[in-house]
Amino acid sequence: MSFAERLISEPQREKSGETGYERFDYQALWGLALIFAHHGSSEDYAIAFEFHDDIVLLDSEQTPTRARFYQVKTRDKGHWTLTDLYRRKPKKDDPAGAKLPSFMGKLFSNYVLFPDETEQLNFVSNVPCAFLPSASGACQLVTCDPDTLTKFISKLAEEHPGATHAAVSLMHYVQADLSLHDSSAHIKGKLNEFIFEQIGSVEFNPDTLYKAIVEECRTRSKYTGIISSFSDLIQKKSITRSQVEGWLDLVRTRQALPDWATISQQLSVGALELANLTREWQRYRAVALDAGNEAINVLRDRIRSELQKRAGGSHGVNELVDEIYLEVKDLAQVSVTPFSNARLKVMILYEVFSHETTGEVQTIDPEPSEAQS
Repeated sequence: MSFAERLISEPQREKSGETGYERFDYQALWGLALIFAHHGSSEDYAIAFEFHDDIVLLDSEQTPTRARFYQVKTRDKGHWTLTDLYRRKPKKDDPAGAKLPSFMGKLFSNYVLFPDETEQLNFVSNVPCAFLPSASGACQLVTCDPDTLTKFISKLAEEHPGATHAAVSLMHYVQADLSLHDSSAHIKGKLNEFIFEQIGSVEFNPDTLYKAIVEECRTRSKYTGIISSFSDLIQKKSITRSQVEGWLDLVRTRQALPDWATISQQLSVGALELANLTREWQRYRAVALDAGNEAINVLRDRIRSELQKRAGGSHGVNELVDEIYLEVKDLAQVSVTPFSNARLKVMILYEVFSHETTGEVQTIDPEPSEAQS
């Protein structure tokens, strides 16, 4: 049986209790931070939320062979001690007095299920570990002092008698650089850094994309339906490399804006009107990059529809803009605030030179390759 099949067939451990919304949200956002950190170093991956552990990083979205498990826990202040990590609460209503597994016991249970596929076992928190160096990043738990390590392995062996030093060497403590109470602002900053690393400097409004991808992570983290196949796991509980590339492609597409210097040379207008159009173009640039403005989107769709009707024609730029202006002016007056003739004409020009059609509208620009250079 393949690793993908075993991930689905092996029963998951029971949840020991409810997680507060802020802490649950932190898990999802830290998973997104893990995506940003891992994307550039891997050709293929999938990150699953709330499946066998808080987060599982697989080395493939189709045929995984390796996994890294992450248990994410937060605290308002302080640090984690050996006692904290191995504290075991009694099971409710258990006459035999059985206890729930500790944090380390739960984390290690992933290795027990998948010993050949487990690459790392990671305990992630926003506060430091008392017996390890206090610094952001991952640290192997076996690097603690010898006495503490002996106690660590001894306590783990109480829950998992087969625990060995070699297996414990897979365990890491990760002090996250994502704050607990301002994690949304921090992850938005990480999104900007990630886009810069992958694409370079862009003029881009990240708000709409940020909301979309954070909601993707939250939705997958909260999904509680039946997972009956590995494809279900990928579709309903995971974010994959191909999805992340789709996010980046969206940024690349929106960044490929028409060149105003080339467009303006084709306009037969007076100097004052040209100056006004130029100002409106600069203002509209940010608006066009924000896919979340529904009123503007409706107007843009209408403009594109009018362009489609004229595809294949021989219109000059001014003639085309004037025709479409008359067709969409009434809608624009209720969609654009504040409305102005120059702003609507700029919106039309933007669609003429950026929106692909099946006709020849795009061929108005006589030197498209130079315009893009």
